[in-house]
Amino acid sequence: MALNEEWHRSHRMPPKATREQRVAWHAAHEAVCGCREILLSIRFDVMKLLRSRRKP
Repeated sequence: MALNEEWHRSHRMPPKATREQRVAWHAAHEAVCGCREILLSIRFDVMKLLRSRRKP
């Protein structure tokens, strides 16, 4: 998928982000842009968050 430059400009990763902030950022990124793979170190948590958001 192509880089969504507008989204990236308006959704910066916080400096010294916590793990929870990183997971939330990558989940939002995957849903909107997905221009790169999710880091292996947080992939499980990101996928878990994305699945929980899809359930009613």
